[in-house]
Amino acid sequence: MLNKLSARVIGYGILLLVGMWASYEIQLNNDKQQALQQTRQNVLKLTRYIQSEFARYQAIQTQLSNSPLVYEGLSASSHADGSELDRYLQDIQIASGASDVYLLNLEGTVIASSNWQQSYSYKGSNFAFRPYFYQTLNGQEGVTFALGQRSKTRGFYFAKQVSMAQEALGVVVMKVNASKFESDKAQLDTGTDSHFLLVDSNNVVLASDVAKFRLQALSALSAQTQQQLRQTQQFLGKEITRLPWQQLSANYVAVGGASNEFLLQQQPLHQHYRLLLLRQLTPIYQAQWPKLGITALLLLLACVLLEFILSKMTGYKRLVFSQRSLELEIAHRREELEQAQDALIRAAKLATIGQLSASINHEINQPLSAMSAYVASAKRLAQQGNTEKVIENMALVQSLITRVHTIVAQLKSFSQHHHNKMQVTRLQQSIDNALVIVGPELKRAGVTVQCHALDFTVWVDPFRFEQVLVNILSNACQAVLSQPQKCITLNAEGSDNKVQLSISDSGEGIRQHELNSIFEPFYTTKSGNGLGLGLSISKQIIESFQGQLSAHNHPAGGAEFLISLHTKSPTHDGQ
Repeated sequence: MLNKLSARVIGYGILLLVGMWASYEIQLNNDKQQALQQTRQNVLKLTRYIQSEFARYQAIQTQLSNSPLVYEGLSASSHADGSELDRYLQDIQIASGASDVYLLNLEGTVIASSNWQQSYSYKGSNFAFRPYFYQTLNGQEGVTFALGQRSKTRGFYFAKQVSMAQEALGVVVMKVNASKFESDKAQLDTGTDSHFLLVDSNNVVLASDVAKFRLQALSALSAQTQQQLRQTQQFLGKEITRLPWQQLSANYVAVGGASNEFLLQQQPLHQHYRLLLLRQLTPIYQAQWPKLGITALLLLLACVLLEFILSKMTGYKRLVFSQRSLELEIAHRREELEQAQDALIRAAKLATIGQLSASINHEINQPLSAMSAYVASAKRLAQQGNTEKVIENMALVQSLITRVHTIVAQLKSFSQHHHNKMQVTRLQQSIDNALVIVGPELKRAGVTVQCHALDFTVWVDPFRFEQVLVNILSNACQAVLSQPQKCITLNAEGSDNKVQLSISDSGEGIRQHELNSIFEPFYTTKSGNGLGLGLSISKQIIESFQGQLSAHNHPAGGAEFLISLHTKSPTHDGQ
């Protein structure tokens, strides 16, 4: 007895440990996925903001390049006082939030600057060595990053060529301090545990809200790259060291050791830059301990409950035989129920065809009458030797025969018994097949059908699904008979491996007290017509596809039936 009790205690202990471990892993993975999704949204938000700021500064540069004052300042014959242009650039600098705005002539010399009154004024300085100067004159306008030669501050340089009659006159430059974007990040709702890095094509961190990340490389720079940086003086000779950056996977990195892990999401930014957003994992790990305590408590309660249940199951062996017998009986009853349901569905199909028979007969008799007339005419034309007209009549007869064959074939397929066969089916094809059946009734009643966005696939039994469509379309046709505008609209929308088909009509809608009853068996709103099984069977069919069928009144008037279906096997989706 003691050994048995010890074995149970050990078993419950193992179960508790395994349960806590599984719960920890599941909750941790779930929290990581939620944080990763939030980080993805935040990096998109931050990227859109910085891109909009870049676009704003570029638009200001375009306006500056077309300014008459700028043209006058670059004119070789101008003797005007440059202070007016300096003040104009200063006004632009203050209004735009840039740090400096200045104008360079073709030699790269600054002839006007927004900081003209400051001790570190750029006026008279030559920046011809800067890539933004000679690249812009060569037609390669863009956004470059560099350290200011005098201020030593990091900044993005927006350069725009000033030209007249396709002749370059100079370059107007706007510098925006990188610190602006670093401080703006705090104003965006990206989370206190997130940090951003703006890196260039060499993986050098140009801007970050973490000071120790700035002007360091995520990977070691080659000797050739270092030589190019020294030649362009982009960083004024500052040595770019490697950040202790370790890429663990596509979405995980470690910075300075495995204990300092981050979630990672990145987006391309402008032409040569990328924006990286890091989310600290430490708070996520810390948040697991309270959850683990709750899980342990729940597992302990579950063990106590399990022990209580096991202690009461002394008659389990005697119940096994009864349970198996009951399962066999249930399986037998289920088979009988499915057979009865199939018979009921076949009866509903025949009843539907019976209700539509007058319209279908008219749709078939009409081409038959036309064929008879064309054949009689062909006889007379043949006697007259007019073979050309005879051939035209025979072609018309052939098209009418094809039309009748299409209707009869679809009726035969619709009325026959089919074994359940779930498959991926084109929604448009199923609707077209249903319209072949119900089309004559719609045409006879003068009902127009509007279809929108039906290019989807659905996971259904196509024959049963067509029965649902025929039933709903037929009901919609009868609902609009008394309306001046007779219209049925079909529209589909897809999201998350699901498709929702809307079938709405321009009728009077469904009475409020009938909304909760229209899917009940034998409930009908048709006086003297219908058994009240169509919608009940339709709902069962859609639910057998693991879908949903519902009805409500459309805000614009009329009734609307919504069919929600999977685009592929739900079992496959869950794997």
